[in-house]
Amino acid sequence: MKEYPSDSIRNVALVGHSGTGKTTLAEAMLFAAGAVTRLGTIEDHTTTSDWDPDEHKRTFSLSLSIIPLEWNDHKINIIDTPGYMDFMGEVKCGLRAVETALISIDAVSSLQVGTEFAWRFADELELPRAFLINRMDRDNADFDRCVTDIQTAWGNKCLPVTLPIGAESSFQGVVDLLTMKAYTGDQGEEGPIPDDLQGAADQAREKLIEAAAETDDALVNKYLEGEELTADELSAGVRAGIASGSLVPIFAGAGAGVLGVRRLLTAITEYFPAPTDRIVQAGDNELKCDSAAPLAALVFKTAADPYVGRLTYFRVLSGTVAGDSHAWNATKDVDERIGTVYHITGKTQDQVPQIVAGDIGAVAKLAETQTGDTLCAKGSDVKLEPISFPSPSASAAVSPKTKADLDKMGSALHRIVEEDPSLRLERNADTGEMILSGLGDSHVEVNLERVKRKFGVELEMH
Repeated sequence: MKEYPSDSIRNVALVGHSGTGKTTLAEAMLFAAGAVTRLGTIEDHTTTSDWDPDEHKRTFSLSLSIIPLEWNDHKINIIDTPGYMDFMGEVKCGLRAVETALISIDAVSSLQVGTEFAWRFADELELPRAFLINRMDRDNADFDRCVTDIQTAWGNKCLPVTLPIGAESSFQGVVDLLTMKAYTGDQGEEGPIPDDLQGAADQAREKLIEAAAETDDALVNKYLEGEELTADELSAGVRAGIASGSLVPIFAGAGAGVLGVRRLLTAITEYFPAPTDRIVQAGDNELKCDSAAPLAALVFKTAADPYVGRLTYFRVLSGTVAGDSHAWNATKDVDERIGTVYHITGKTQDQVPQIVAGDIGAVAKLAETQTGDTLCAKGSDVKLEPISFPSPSASAAVSPKTKADLDKMGSALHRIVEEDPSLRLERNADTGEMILSGLGDSHVEVNLERVKRKFGVELEMH
């Protein structure tokens, strides 16, 4: 993949309740973009995003995964996040690396607990948001009910940008309210709006035009005087509304059928904010997304690998991270040598010369750096806000199964906690037992299984 300028990068987190089709959507995006030639499935353990053996065993996402793709001469970094509540720490990490949260909603179930958490987490970070009403091809899918539920929860600033053509087994594609064209099939073939949808499309478009006009005084006056907004004015208004949060777009689609996915990708490139549209506050410093500026990067994930060692994922906010260089860890006050830098696609690492401002990358074997740390130019006083994690709600005493496990237990547990800072590890002062705490029983169990698989240490939970 070629290097893209900062204003041609889009960073989007897929968030939402478990089972709403986020991983399947990410796979459909890759397929639509031509990055994969075969559409992987969760059931066959062939998706790019869910590659971990523990995810294959449970058939749902446990960790965030980075899925970059190219569309409309842009690079889109999709971060697929878990929806299961025990793994909300990964959602918190993923949201810190993006400009936009795309909240996936099941067209049958509508709003669920995970939907509300996703909105709240994005709201805490003041991130622009969008909704995808996904799985429109399922029995009892109801787009209108989902839209009503969204607007009841978060207001009339939430407006459809695409409308579904059909539903359930007759779902064929979407009407784009900005182009006023229909796009059907997995190739998104363009055509006229079906006659039975023309009235609904006209009404929905009028609401979208009004919301776009309200982003600019000149557009408001033009709209109130009865003049029609040009296509460029409408696009600019939609972009401004999404960036400010005064407009929350709603899309329709079905990831499994790659229906509505191409229009969603086009909307991401045309209307979602670029890294250059956002200024990040770091203490008293305002960081502009400029590759020529001094380095400032946030570490948003750490992966513990028994062979490669520690793999550090980072988002560059300003400056660049070049291979074979140095960076200052402002959180730990230590110098870190940067070896080879990578773009990540699922489990695949692709070596690149550098990671520019606005992009996401990874580096192996940093000695001291952990999730939430700031990497910057030496001498800089930049320190980014650390990532906040939910408090643990479940704990278990853990003990080694054998003497050999005892010798390696402490090191293995500390490495797994480095990988997932929403875990807590402490020793009970009275009993001397090691206590592992997490966001739920499944969270603790999964990580004990990871300790065994990754480090060969078998632990018992009691």
